Amino acid sequence: MKNYRILFVFIIFFIFLILLFGAFLFLSIVRPPSYFSPVTKKIKLAMRGNIFTKYYSVAKSEKIYAVSINPVFINPLKKNLFINLFSIYADVNRFKLKRLLDSKKYIILAKVDLKTAQNLKYLLTVLDNKRVFIADKNGIRRGYYIEDFGFKRVYPYNDTLEPVLGRYSKNKKDENGVEKYYDSYLSPIRNGFIKGNRDVYGNIIYDKDANIVHPINGKNLKLNINLVLQRKIEKLLSIQKQKFKADEVMAAVMDSRTGKILALASSNRYNPNFIQRKDIKNMKIGFIRTLYEPGSVMKPVIFSILLNNNKVNPYEILNAHNGKWKPKWRRTYIIDDNPFKWLSAENALVYSSNIVMSELSLRLTNTEYYKGLTNFGFGRLSGIDLPYELKGYIPSIIDLHYPIYKSTTAYGYGILVTFMQLLKAYNSFNNQGIEIIPKIADVPTMSHRVMSAKNAILLMNILRKVVLKGTAQKAFIKGIFTAGKTGTAQRSVKGVYGKTYNSSFFGFADDKNHKYTIAVTFINIKAKWPNYFASQSAVPTFKKIVDIMLELNLLKRMKDNELSPQTY
Repeated sequence: MKNYRILFVFIIFFIFLILLFGAFLFLSIVRPPSYFSPVTKKIKLAMRGNIFTKYYSVAKSEKIYAVSINPVFINPLKKNLFINLFSIYADVNRFKLKRLLDSKKYIILAKVDLKTAQNLKYLLTVLDNKRVFIADKNGIRRGYYIEDFGFKRVYPYNDTLEPVLGRYSKNKKDENGVEKYYDSYLSPIRNGFIKGNRDVYGNIIYDKDANIVHPINGKNLKLNINLVLQRKIEKLLSIQKQKFKADEVMAAVMDSRTGKILALASSNRYNPNFIQRKDIKNMKIGFIRTLYEPGSVMKPVIFSILLNNNKVNPYEILNAHNGKWKPKWRRTYIIDDNPFKWLSAENALVYSSNIVMSELSLRLTNTEYYKGLTNFGFGRLSGIDLPYELKGYIPSIIDLHYPIYKSTTAYGYGILVTFMQLLKAYNSFNNQGIEIIPKIADVPTMSHRVMSAKNAILLMNILRKVVLKGTAQKAFIKGIFTAGKTGTAQRSVKGVYGKTYNSSFFGFADDKNHKYTIAVTFINIKAKWPNYFASQSAVPTFKKIVDIMLELNLLKRMKDNELSPQTY
């Protein structure tokens, strides 16, 4: 009998242990709603990396905190006190706050920045001392919770560097510019968390038992942009757009030796902090997305291809046909604005002769012509660190078998290019024949030779004469080596050339220690004659940009005997 009693007690004890283990397992896995755990875990969200120049931050992430509460834990007698104080600290409308508190579920009262979150933590203590909050079933007073909600992207300089900088968006389809191109570099790497015991307000106690894993933010990105230069050029372009009645004015300043973009400015900008419907058209990055026939700025490129293939002597004399020529393979005349009977090959560039450039282009085989264009980067991406770049269009090898295609391409028609392709090609002239991929961010780049240093210097001397006695005399600046080429191209609308134009000047401004490639393009310029010509619009704008660079000490005047590119 005694043995049965011992067995019975043992069985009861064993069942008790099973029940105790089951209860522990149930609480660990299921946990009823009324169960209060002294341990809590909070996620610490990682943030997107910042974008900055040498001295300025142009895009940065600011942490956002969500302030949430269950209104049932607010003492009804102290509700007005809560509304009055919280609305002041969180800068929330009182009436809106009152409507939110009518809910009986957890609600987000506000989304605030770090400073406001710190102030609200202090307010939480004040409100608790005034018995504003009541306790839950576990006797724990429930105030509001302040937790990581993410981050917001802030652009301190509003429309500066837009649309090149672009903007960050949670909807990735809305991203553009540098923000889009370097998205994987800037994106948060890993969220962190804090796990530990909590106090009566639900806040984690930072003691030896707390487990902290820090978030890893995205990397910061440094740009080559000189923000002061950028902003001054942007203001200039806004004025020029109105003055010359253009759809858009674009300009760039590039360090010819390194490929670093110091300024990439457009008259068409927007504020990424406050997007409006009217801003949508300005989000297009015209430097890489606008395709156009370049006109006469294409002539130095064709001349370089001729030099590379030993098909031209700069000093040979050619028939300029008194400014009007109709070869047998053309239905219409080729016309020059400035008629000459005879011109040297180099003066065909200086005085921008369509006729002589057409004659010279016929010396190239179709293969030489096509390879020459692709060698200078036309018909392919420039490689600049911007998304959604277009390749443009060049005639095929088969098309270039026919004289008409060689001829029209020689003076910039029948070919579609981007601003950036031209900038990159021209830069090789000022870099001893070495093409370099332009970069907005301070990252490594690539380069390769597209022409000999001798031919590059030869071409630079010719382009200097364009400034001294040709179509770009307004680009002359005492003490600075300036050179370049103008281009005024009629715009084709539905296959018909009208009375609006694209006007460009692609050139250079060098001193003893610096070499810059500077370009200006007016898209769809509608100013009256003669102001739509590049010599009257793009060239003076180029000069104003160089004046700004002198003001900022990016250039310093030289003596007259130091102005030749042969001394570099």
